[in-house]
Amino acid sequence: MPYHIGLLAACHPGSSVSLRFSCLKGSVEALTSRPMQECRWHSGYANLIANLGEYVLRGRWTFCGLGVCVDAVLSVHDAVGVLLASAEPPARTLGQTLACRAAAGIGGEIRVDWDAGPAWLDAALPPRRVLGGTGAHAARVLTLLGAPALLALGHRDAEQMACLDGGICLAEGGRPVPAREVAPCGVPRPKIYIFEFTAGRPVGNAVAPRSSRIIVRFTDPGLENDPEFEALSTALAPEAGAGVLSGFSAVGGGDLDGAVARARSLGLRWRAAGVPVVHLEMAGFDTPGLRDRTVAGLRGAFSSVGFSQSEYRAFVPGDAPEAASIVATAERLGVDRLCIHADAWAIAATRGDPDRERAALMMGCLLAGTRAAQGRPARPAALDPAAQFEAPQDESRVGPWSIVACAAPFLPQPATTLGLGDTFMAGCLLVLGQPRRPGAA
Repeated sequence: MPYHIGLLAACHPGSSVSLRFSCLKGSVEALTSRPMQECRWHSGYANLIANLGEYVLRGRWTFCGLGVCVDAVLSVHDAVGVLLASAEPPARTLGQTLACRAAAGIGGEIRVDWDAGPAWLDAALPPRRVLGGTGAHAARVLTLLGAPALLALGHRDAEQMACLDGGICLAEGGRPVPAREVAPCGVPRPKIYIFEFTAGRPVGNAVAPRSSRIIVRFTDPGLENDPEFEALSTALAPEAGAGVLSGFSAVGGGDLDGAVARARSLGLRWRAAGVPVVHLEMAGFDTPGLRDRTVAGLRGAFSSVGFSQSEYRAFVPGDAPEAASIVATAERLGVDRLCIHADAWAIAATRGDPDRERAALMMGCLLAGTRAAQGRPARPAALDPAAQFEAPQDESRVGPWSIVACAAPFLPQPATTLGLGDTFMAGCLLVLGQPRRPGAA
């Protein structure tokens, strides 16, 4: 049973760290006390909320590919006892794996070889069905805000279409069409199972130390094959702000090289047409070899890459990511931007405007924090009163690179952890894809 192990975030709530960052409405320097940090971050996020409408109005097309699925959502706390009590050996093995990971606070993604697993889970623990996939979550968030997003979707069966928000645009007849106007067709495909766990709640004889989710695949659904999306996104590229390449972990033992080649061709077309940001979002691959083949095969087709903290540690082993490590990794991947998001902070190395990058990181954290607080994507009106702020790393310069960081509005016990990284990505791309204005900060 191969799986990708994520590592825990290392947070130091009591540390005193000097921080420099520019808010949307001014500059804050040398913050050393935690109360001042919290006050300043609250102010910075309040200004971002106030300016959200302008960002949305100026939002350009985001192309959201290339993996979509139906997620079946379950609770680890409810599922483990049922799985461990089963007479089915694969059920007990899955229960032990879920309990072990949740007790250690480890989320991530695993591939389970149990053909009867989906039917067994549907009968024993009826799940909640929701939209899944990195590109799909991003399209949902952007559409809800009112920014234009085009989703790659070749599988348009009734179950999948029922999970889409009606306003999400699909490529149909050479133009963007709201999903509510697209007729379902085809047969349902296997679902992806999401097991959520919450900090402070028991898991067997242990207590989960942090909130997260474990993605369980019983099959390899692959990428979306949507020729209309490829053609329309290429035509719309001059009007676009960003394109997303994602979903490669779901190819698994399938035709990975073929899937990567098709995605690379599309990314190169977007870049040639002038799309400002072509972003690769990483994931928990079954093996490091599959991950490395994907990254190598896509080289040159993406200009930006995003990791969770555990994904980055798996890619670059070590402690907390240091500025020199992040820059060296970005240069090795041939990108202009590399970002890492964790529970309580986000950090990026960029060759571009550091102020814009900081606003992008904060927008990502704001939208993800809002989803965590409300249990669903939502337009932020204010920070959750329970939000906590911890000092991020210092900002710095490394040659032509700017290291930019921000604190996230962290909730130890969020209403959900589903789609938070994808929501963070959507917020970043909303800002980074904005048209540039002379003198704009």
